[in-house]
Amino acid sequence: MEQQRGQSETVATPIPFTGYVLAGGKSTRMGRDKALLEIGGKPLIRSAVNLLKTLTDQVVILGPEEHYDFLGVPVFPDLVPSRGPLSAIYTGLERSGTAVNLFLACDMPLMVGTFLKLLLERAPLADAVLLRLDDGSLEPLCAVYNRSCLPTVQANYERQRFKLSDLFPELRTHYLTEGDLRDSGLDRRIFTNLNDSGDLERWGLFSRLSGESR
Repeated sequence: MEQQRGQSETVATPIPFTGYVLAGGKSTRMGRDKALLEIGGKPLIRSAVNLLKTLTDQVVILGPEEHYDFLGVPVFPDLVPSRGPLSAIYTGLERSGTAVNLFLACDMPLMVGTFLKLLLERAPLADAVLLRLDDGSLEPLCAVYNRSCLPTVQANYERQRFKLSDLFPELRTHYLTEGDLRDSGLDRRIFTNLNDSGDLERWGLFSRLSGESR
């Protein structure tokens, strides 16, 4: 069944879509809310919101409302008991008013609009669109999940199959490749994500806990 950060004016994409920032993780390994870590003078979550805003004016954060309501965009807490990203994706799809939905983890500071546009271009081809690396690993936290995924997402949640990788064999899934990245002048480093303080040091990223507030 396979088939630069920073705020700027919104550039309309051909297909209307909702952009979701995934911000509900517990950040256990980081020891603090990584969404509020400042990289380049901005909290990670604000950078993710700004990136999506370059492509759509429909941007929503999926996470605790009391943590992120200062960002000036809607915040949707999980509609079901949280079981990781699957709960957030279910919430986003259930509440979405668009057929196409782009989900972006808040902790990918090197992500760029070029790749997001590539995901959106392939959205009509399948239910889900994501990158599969040459080693077979997947990048499901920066991906398109069309609203047609909702029945499968809900069924997997109810069956307690919470791994995102369990979804894709059951969906019409289109996989982008590292060749697609290279053709766009990109490489896998755009998927760098921050899980612990070692990641900050490894990638030479200066950070501090954001003092930004309401």
